[in-house]
Parts: sequence; structure tokens; C-alpha cells
Amino acid sequence: MLKNIKKELVPLIVTVISGGIIYYLALPALSFKSAGLWIYLLVLLLILEALLVMADIIHNKNLRFKAGISVKSGGIALALSILLFIVVSFLSSRVINSHEYANLMKDYIQEADFSSYKATLENVPLLDKDSAIQISNRELGSLIDVVSQFELGENEQITFNGKTVRVSPLYYGGFFKWNNNKSTGTPGYIKIDMMTQEAELIRLQKGIKYSPSEFFGRDLKRYLRTRYPSAIFTSFNFEINEDGEPFWIVPVEKHTIGLFGGVDIDYIFTVNAVTGDIDRYSAGNVPEWIDNVYNSDLIMSQYDDYGSLQNGFWNSVFGQKGVKVTTDGYNYIPQGNDNWIYTGVTSAGRDESNIGFILSNKRTKETIYYPVSGAEEYSAMSSSEGVVQHLGYTATFPLLLNVEGQPTYIMALKDAGGLVKMYGMVNVEKYQIVATSDTVQGCKQKYRELLKNNSMAVTENETERISGVIENIKTAAIDGTTYYYIKLVSIDSYFVLSAKDNQMIVLKNIGDTIIIDADKNSTEKIRSAVLVE
Repeated sequence: MLKNIKKELVPLIVTVISGGIIYYLALPALSFKSAGLWIYLLVLLLILEALLVMADIIHNKNLRFKAGISVKSGGIALALSILLFIVVSFLSSRVINSHEYANLMKDYIQEADFSSYKATLENVPLLDKDSAIQISNRELGSLIDVVSQFELGENEQITFNGKTVRVSPLYYGGFFKWNNNKSTGTPGYIKIDMMTQEAELIRLQKGIKYSPSEFFGRDLKRYLRTRYPSAIFTSFNFEINEDGEPFWIVPVEKHTIGLFGGVDIDYIFTVNAVTGDIDRYSAGNVPEWIDNVYNSDLIMSQYDDYGSLQNGFWNSVFGQKGVKVTTDGYNYIPQGNDNWIYTGVTSAGRDESNIGFILSNKRTKETIYYPVSGAEEYSAMSSSEGVVQHLGYTATFPLLLNVEGQPTYIMALKDAGGLVKMYGMVNVEKYQIVATSDTVQGCKQKYRELLKNNSMAVTENETERISGVIENIKTAAIDGTTYYYIKLVSIDSYFVLSAKDNQMIVLKNIGDTIIIDADKNSTEKIRSAVLVE
């Protein structure tokens, strides 16, 4: 009798110990609406059953397996648990809850005419994520005291004091480098201005001590899990507030359909990356400085459900009447102090044409649908690549702009090394209209000429002559050309002039008086201009 108890007790103890180790490493949410918890429990049952089988084999002197009561009971428990998991997963699925899934985003969507679309060449950054990461790595590589110990974390696009920037926290380069620096933390984060392409390491007075690169109690996921064991969080987004303080934005999921289905955001945690202070906000009451509440993939998934499940699940698979889905890709467009995700919308057949596109606010989930038919993004990318095929350049996923009232794709064209060499503009409705140039302004001018040649209305640029004293000068090297950003006394805007077209600008200094002709119709903070001799 004692021997039988011992035979079953050892597998139980080993299972409990294994469960503690697995929990410490995986940290599943202790909520039955978390699929991670179910998988965790199933793994423990599987381990226990395997150990019981091994104990039975060892217990028999002839080493032949003979299932005892405990083995049979464990097997039944495991089988029933797997069956239950499959059943509740099915009950949470789109197959039997299609209309509930279709309604997840319904109240957030409105339709608008393209004439109200505000994204123009003047207010949309053309630097993409890959290029931003390259610039960040170059900045990191130039800092001898930092590069040997730290590496770049995930790169996030945000709005910061009205500007579009990308920020990357510094992570430890491994366990031993963490051990060497854990008392001070990582020194800060790298910030890139997406308009000027200037990168800067922001050194903090006190280092970042809470992040995904930390170990043990300061590991961000473990730090939150010990305080909120039942919260279901899957992403950790790095952002900075308007004072430049670093935070982690952690959305917490709620499942609104069955146990596992209808994923949405219930509330968020903000974790001060330096002090570890935690605040909680409901999804409808998030501070304006926060950009990334709704994950891009979640937004696209909910819109796909809205567009494809209105007439039921089986219609989305077979008949596909009225079915529309997002295209395979997205980009970001700043609007005011928010970051919006952009993607095209196409019919279910994905016939290389779009029937419209959406902008969706990543903070509020507000979504605007613009019914504009034309080429889908990858067709436009191919059109641009075809013009420069002799150079072997590849196009980035485009942004949609309003150029002369025309829906227009703009994209960067990169060489094999990932460096931006040219820019391309493609008309959405007539994608045979393609312009390329090694500068943005040159590309726009060629595009305007092509619009004229195709009998499309083009507004003539109006300029105003401005005289003023130079208050500040900033420079940026873009595609081999140096651009000067000039701030004049008593004028809020910066005026951008290329050294290539305005050679005398290189001789100007702060305090000099200059005369320029600037774009009269522009109300943006950065206005193109020409130096008047």
C-alpha cells in the first residue's frame, strides 16, 4: 500500500515542481478566458500522465506496462480536458458567432469622401521603419560607451509634441551585460525625427530599469504578472510622454465572445520605465500623448471581420457576396496628435485592385473608410519598380496622399543595401501615371507634369516673398543632398531649401537677413522655399 502511494506521489511532486518552473517562465494569465492558462494546465496533465506511465512501468518487475487506476484516471482527465478545450474554442469561433465578430468594429466606422482627406506631402514623413532602424543603429554605433553594452529594442512610431518620431529603448546585450549594468539600468532611448531624419540618444538622469530585456523581478512581463495575475496582456509598446519621460504602454485584452473569442482592449497599464510606477486607464479614457492602444493587427483583423462576416461565416468562405478585406500590408499616417494606421480595402477575390482604404486611430479605434477605387498597393509598388528596373530598386509599402486632389501613392525606392535612392509617385485611379526622382520635390514636380499631360486639373503653385532675419538653422543630408531648415525671427514655420538648388544658402549664418520665395498655400510648419539672390 505504502509502495503504491509512493509510486503516485513522486510523479505528483515532479509535476508540481515542473508546473512552478513552467509558470515562472511562461507567466500565463490566471484567467479561464486566457487560452494560455488552458494550454498550461493541459501541459501539466500531460506531464503527470507521462510520469504515471513511467512509474507503472518501473513498478512492474518485468518492465511491462500495465495501466493502473491512477494512469487510467489521468488519461481520462487529459482526454476530457482536451475535448473541453476544443469545444469552448469552437463555441468562441467565427463559425457560430459571425455576426458578433462583424459588429466588434461597426460602431467605430464612418465613411467620408476623399476630398476631406488631409494627408499631404507636407505633413507625412517618408522615412519608413527599416530606414529608421538603420539610422538608429548608426547613431548607436557612434556612441562608444553605449554600443559595447546595449542594443536597440523594438522601434515604435509615435507623435511627440506635434511631431512624428520613432523611438527605440536600449536593451541589455545579454545576461552578463545586464549583470554589469543592472544597478544603473540602460542609459535611455534613441529618438528619430521622421521629417529631418536626425537621430539622438536621449540620456536619462536615471536609467531605464523596467523593460523586456531585464531579468528576474524587473522583467516587465514578470513585474506586471506578479501584481496583476489575471490580466491578459500580449504586447509592450515603448512610448514617451510630452516631457520625454519613457513609459511602457501595455494593453489588456478582454474576450467578448465565448471564452476566447472577440478580442478587444479593456484597459491599459502605463509603466514608468525608470521608476516602475503603474497607472491604469480604461480604453475610452486614455491620455492624448499615448498612441498605441490598439495593435495594428487587431485593427485589421476586426475590420476584416466587419467586411467579411456581415452575411455569415459560410458566405465569407463560399459565396463571398459583399465581402471586402484589407490588403496585405499597412503604414502609418500622423493626423494631429495621433498615429493612424493606413491600409487598402479590396474585394474578396484580391484582384490587384482596391475599392477603398481606411485610416484607423490607434488610440481610439476611430476608423474612416474612403471609397476610392484603383490599383492596390503592391500593383503601385510594381509600377514604380518597373520604371527603375535597370537599377534594381525595390519599393517600400506606400503611403496614400492627397496631391492636387488626386489619391496618390508615394513610396521610397531602395537599393540592395536598404538605402533610399529615389522616390516614386503613382496615381491610384490611373496607375500608369508614374513619376520617379531622386528627391521628393523633384518627384512631385514630375508627377504634376504627368497630371497636366493627362488632362487632369493641377493648381499652380503660388509663392509669397518673405524677408527676415535667420533665427536658427538646421541641416539634414537626404539622398546625397543637403537640406537647410531655416527659422526666421517672428515666423513660426521652418523653410526648407536644398543646397543643390540654392547654393548661396551654405554661406548664410544666424543673424543674416535673407529674402525667400515660399509656398503661399502651405500652412505646415515646414514649407518649401527658394532663396532670392
